[in-house]
Amino acid sequence: MGDIFDLLIGEISATHEFAKPYIYLLEELAQKIEIIYLEGNHDFNLSCFFEKVKIFPIKKQPLKLKLHTSEVKNENSYIFLAHGDIFLSPCLQFALKSLRNHYLLVFLNWINQISFHSISNKILKNQNQKNLFYKIKNFEILANKRYLKYNNLGSWVCEGHYHQNFILNEKNIKYFNLSSFAHKESFFLVEYKQEIEFREQKLRGQNV
Repeated sequence: MGDIFDLLIGEISATHEFAKPYIYLLEELAQKIEIIYLEGNHDFNLSCFFEKVKIFPIKKQPLKLKLHTSEVKNENSYIFLAHGDIFLSPCLQFALKSLRNHYLLVFLNWINQISFHSISNKILKNQNQKNLFYKIKNFEILANKRYLKYNNLGSWVCEGHYHQNFILNEKNIKYFNLSSFAHKESFFLVEYKQEIEFREQKLRGQNV
């Protein structure tokens, strides 16, 4: 769902080294199961890293999938998957699109290299100090507004980006916002039975 890495950008070479073991692992897993990677606002322009993992940049989001579970009685039930940085204000949308521009990133990579990685180091330092489990006040109101932008009442919408671990399951509004993927050497196992369940596990080694 994106933002798996604090910072991983195809054109920014300083972000590559730490990510390599996890890229190799994802590629290895993708030989056995289908892996869909929705790019976020911290990890994008990733197609150069992967051959078997299916990459969906922001311009191809949301991803619309048909639901096939015993709980779904409607044959036309769908789930929409997106990182969560779509349907924003026009100015912010333009800024995010510009940030993904290949030529701009090549230039920024050059600046970053000659400045001894000052740009990437500053971003990573800020990310390390960020509270990934902060709660957004009145997030239910924002969730309702975001759900309506998908224009598919009754279908599920699943987003990341806000890290709220929030579920809204009503007749015409079915919205799920994921928690943070990993924080302080831990990760989540997600199981879908009759309802979605999170179980926190400890991660040995370096965080993702």
